[in-house]
Amino acid sequence: MSDNKKNKVWTIKKVLFWTSDYFKKHNIDSPKFNAEMIMSKILNLSRVKLYLHYDEVLPAKKLAKIKKFIKKRADHYPLQYLLGETEFYGHKIYVNEGVLIPRPETEVLVDAVVTYLKNSDKRNCNILDLGTGTGVIPISIHKYFEDKDCDINFTVTDVLSASLKNAERNFQKYDMNNVKLIESDLLEKVDAIFDIITSNPPYIAEEDWDDLPLVIKDHEPKQALLAGERGLKYYKSILSKSRDYLKDDARVFLEIGAEQAEDVMQLADKHSFEVLGINKDFNDRDRVMILKMKE
Repeated sequence: MSDNKKNKVWTIKKVLFWTSDYFKKHNIDSPKFNAEMIMSKILNLSRVKLYLHYDEVLPAKKLAKIKKFIKKRADHYPLQYLLGETEFYGHKIYVNEGVLIPRPETEVLVDAVVTYLKNSDKRNCNILDLGTGTGVIPISIHKYFEDKDCDINFTVTDVLSASLKNAERNFQKYDMNNVKLIESDLLEKVDAIFDIITSNPPYIAEEDWDDLPLVIKDHEPKQALLAGERGLKYYKSILSKSRDYLKDDARVFLEIGAEQAEDVMQLADKHSFEVLGINKDFNDRDRVMILKMKE
């Protein structure tokens, strides 16, 4: 945002247009949206109100901060880390550097759990979320049912202490007193049985790592993404061990990679699980597998 004229006046409109064009040149997806989100954060205005204040001149301190954000984003630093938050299932979620950024695809898993609970006669339910990250799955389920006649308790695990701290902050934001947090590699330190197990585990194959976008590969935690050969490491662990943590009529909801359905189905069969369905994501790709134990 350099200009040879020392007395250049930067209005909200000028900065929005300049930033959007700058992001285009640096191959940032959705450049206008990124510009709006950065300015909304720093100016404490909604995206709509930015346009109602189009001609407002930016104070020097605010402009300097916007410049810093623009530079980091143009270097492909994740927008969510810059803002310190993201939106998931209609809820604001804190997200810190070093924690996996929630994706819209995971909302398909939440939808599947919500649909199952709505259609069941369960009024008391214990849910285990493996690899909880920011805690978006329990939060979204809790918020959906909090005003309904349904008593849900959650246990969440994550091997990364940074993720658990981030999740705890989000649980506090939504006044969730029905969550037990365990620092654990999946089921390792769990000692209860559950009606539902949910998980969005790492599922990027080792051989696909180099093909990931820089915004992911250079910034998000590798441990929360990679899952060994063909991306199956954590599905093998979950399916081989989870029977001891499930009630007889329990369900398992797993987010899967778009090309992994057949492999995960074979693992399920090997460990005596029946696949009840595979739900598609917004791009019509396999995304969530629903299972129960075979009798």
